Amino acid sequence: MALLQVKKRLMAMAGLVLSAYLIFHMLSNLSFFSPEQYQAFYDFYNQPLIRWPLWILVAASLMFHVIVAVQIRLHNSKARIHAYHHRQHHFIPAWLVSIVITLILLFIVWHMAQMWSFGGADIYGQTVTLFSSVWQLAIYLGGVLLIGLHLQHSLTNVLQTLGKTSKQFYWISTAIVVLLVVGFAIVPIVAYWKA
Repeated sequence: MALLQVKKRLMAMAGLVLSAYLIFHMLSNLSFFSPEQYQAFYDFYNQPLIRWPLWILVAASLMFHVIVAVQIRLHNSKARIHAYHHRQHHFIPAWLVSIVITLILLFIVWHMAQMWSFGGADIYGQTVTLFSSVWQLAIYLGGVLLIGLHLQHSLTNVLQTLGKTSKQFYWISTAIVVLLVVGFAIVPIVAYWKA
C-alpha cells in the first residue's frame, strides 16, 4: 500500500476518534436540560483521572489529523502539474478550505479555553451566563456550523473512498451531521433565552 494511502487511512482513524468525542460531547451537553444531571456529569467528567486521559487522546488525535492533512495537501499540490479543465461537482477551492480549517482550529482553542475556566458548584449557571452574550452565542454557533460542514465533507470523502457513492449514503451522512449540529446548537440557544 502506498504511503499516501496509509496516511489517508491514519488521518481518517484520527478523524473517527474526534468524531466519537464530538458525539460523546454533544450527548453530555444535552444533560443541560436537567441542571442537576448537567452538574453531576461535569463533576464526574472534571475528575483528573477522567478528564486528562480523554483530553490527551483528543488533543493527540487532533494534532495528528491536522499534521497528516497538511502533508497530504502539500503532496497533492505538488503532484498536480496542471489545473483541472473541468471542475468536480463538489469542488471546494483550496483557499476556502484553508480558511475554514483555520477558523475551526481557532474555535476549538477558544472553546477549550472557556471550558477550562468552568468549575465549581454551578456549571449550569456558568453556561447560561456564557451564552447570555449574543456574540458568544454567534461565535459558538458559527464554529459548530463550520465543524458540521467539515464533517459532511469528510464523511462524503470517506464514503466515496469506500465506494459508497449512492444518494442514500449521502443523505444518511447528511442526517447524522445535521443531528450533531442541532444537538450542539440547541443548548446555547436555550441558555441564551434563559439568561
